[in-house]
Amino acid sequence: MAEDDTTESDSSEPSLIAKLKSDKKLMIMVGGGALLLLLLIGGAAYYFLSGDEPKNDVVTEEGVDSETEDALGEVDDSGSGLAQPKFEKVHMYPLKSFFFPIKLKSKEESGRFLLVTPSFSMSNAGLGGQISKNLPGIRKRIYNILLRQSYKNLTTKIESTKERVKKRIITKVNELLPVGTGVVQEVYFSEFIVK
Repeated sequence: MAEDDTTESDSSEPSLIAKLKSDKKLMIMVGGGALLLLLLIGGAAYYFLSGDEPKNDVVTEEGVDSETEDALGEVDDSGSGLAQPKFEKVHMYPLKSFFFPIKLKSKEESGRFLLVTPSFSMSNAGLGGQISKNLPGIRKRIYNILLRQSYKNLTTKIESTKERVKKRIITKVNELLPVGTGVVQEVYFSEFIVK
C-alpha cells in the first residue's frame, strides 16, 4: 500500500505542473493580446484627436510693405503676422482622348496619327452637367476642328497650332452651351502627340 501512495502522488504532480505551465502560456497570450488592443486604441485615439489643425509655418519679416502683404493675401488679424493666400477653386471637366490618322492635302493617309486629350476649365461647377448633356455635339465639333488641321501645321508649327485649336474649341463649345449657365474659360491638353 505504501507503494501505491507514492505512485499516486507521482502521477498527480506532473498534471499539476502541466496545468500551471499551460495557465502561464494562456496568461501570457491574453496579456499580450490586451496590450496589443490597448496600443491600437491609443494609436487610433491619437490619430483622431491630433486633428486637422493647419500648421502655420510661414513667418513674415518685420517691416514688410503693406503693398507686399496685399499681394501675398490678407494678413491674419490674430496678431501672428502670417499671410493667408487666396486660392480660387478650379472646375475641370476632362474629356476622353481623340485618336485619328493625319491626312495629307490630297486626302491620302500620311502614316502619322494624332492623339489629343483635352480638359476644360469651367467658370462654375454646374457647367459640368450642361457639358455632359451636350457631349456628343461637343466631341463632334472638337473632332472636326482637329481633323481640319494640316499635316504641315501638326508636324512643324505645333505650338501655334495648339493655341489656334484651343481658341476654336473654346468658341465652338461655348456656342453649344445655354446662355447663363457659364462658359469654358480654357482648354488644356494633357496629351497632344503627333506620332
